[in-house]
Amino acid sequence: MIQNQIVTVIGHKGYGKTKLTELLALLKRRPTIIADPRYQYEPKPWRVHFGSVEQFRKWIHDRDNIATFYEYKFELVVQGVDPDSFEVLAWIVMKMKAITFLVDEVDMFAPPTMNNKKAFYHLIHYGRHNRIDIITTSRRPPNISRNLTAMTDLFFFSKIRENTDKKYMENYIGKEHAETAKRLERFHFLMIGEDLEKAQIISIPRKAAEAI
Repeated sequence: MIQNQIVTVIGHKGYGKTKLTELLALLKRRPTIIADPRYQYEPKPWRVHFGSVEQFRKWIHDRDNIATFYEYKFELVVQGVDPDSFEVLAWIVMKMKAITFLVDEVDMFAPPTMNNKKAFYHLIHYGRHNRIDIITTSRRPPNISRNLTAMTDLFFFSKIRENTDKKYMENYIGKEHAETAKRLERFHFLMIGEDLEKAQIISIPRKAAEAI
């Protein structure tokens, strides 16, 4: 059966969300497209940066470029993304196969009001047919569309500070796990899948964080 995986990373600024997503993307060993509205993903030898979605669109529509992207499993980082240009980017991604789509600050593009006319809605619900994995980050869980959280296979929570976020998490994952997330240290995450009883705390080793 054709499958994909949706991963959502939630937590306070400065506690390692970007580092975790970088590590998750590398572990998938797939060609990756990164929507980077806040300029968080720095230059690396395996990355190509684009200053706009239009610049990316022109590059990816070249047959030789897309062949290189798939062959060498590059990470294509698209910066300067706003809600309108994200629509264009998401429709491009929807037509691709066997890639990872990483979306930073996803609440900018998938708020609670997101409807089924949006490209990202279609990626969330139907991206599995093209084996498109999705990784997203957000600081505030209440600001994310339920379309995304309901379809998420794996959550990673870093430290949660806001009381409203804690109450949201208590309703979603239980009081005990919400309390655990509130006490997490930097580069530590509460990993939760479908079975809440199998939740566990993971950490990114310092050497790994420095290497990516």
